[in-house]
Amino acid sequence: MNPPLRPFAPYLLLAAGIAGIYALQPAPVMVSAPEVVELLPPPTPTFAFPVSMALCPTLDVANAPPSDASLHIIGYTALVEVNAAVMLARAPVEQACVSSGFGARNGQTHTGIDYYNLEPVSIYAAGDGTVREAVTRADFGNMLIIDHGHGVFTRYAHLDNFDGMEVGGAVLSGQIIGVMGNTAATTIPRHLHYEILTGDWGELSGSFALTPINPVAFTGQN
Repeated sequence: MNPPLRPFAPYLLLAAGIAGIYALQPAPVMVSAPEVVELLPPPTPTFAFPVSMALCPTLDVANAPPSDASLHIIGYTALVEVNAAVMLARAPVEQACVSSGFGARNGQTHTGIDYYNLEPVSIYAAGDGTVREAVTRADFGNMLIIDHGHGVFTRYAHLDNFDGMEVGGAVLSGQIIGVMGNTAATTIPRHLHYEILTGDWGELSGSFALTPINPVAFTGQN
């Protein structure tokens, strides 16, 4: 004669039945958490270089390029192709007027274009390139030179600062590289002295071994 079931026996049978049901179920699938992808911010838009440029109305502009009745330079374009390889801005400045042109001035050759503004406006890289030189000189004040490759360079003089530019650093067309200033050994009005240069960097004379071309009158045939 079998001994009577203890009062908790039904619970043991129920537990065994539940265990058997779970034993028949497939093993749970481990689902990993979705991978978090960091979205990079969109690239900073480059500056839209001026599509027109005028002579400063209150100044006697030396070597003034041809202009119309409203003093806007005739045939001016925002960009110019140099050495059939590099696109550069003719005026890499936020806002300005031409205060001095390219050519003979005071018994010397003015090798660039002077862009004037009473306010400390931003100065931009005229094209993609690499900072070749960032120095302070008595004549050009804070001077920055960008190497655009293909034997093409640009010079930016009298900057108020270099905005963190370092030699060897890459810059993009339209990137802010400094602020218009009046740095030099002598007191001068605030302006940007801007040059487009071609040729080979001099072993001793550096950028001064290069050949300057007129940023405004240059047609791209070099």
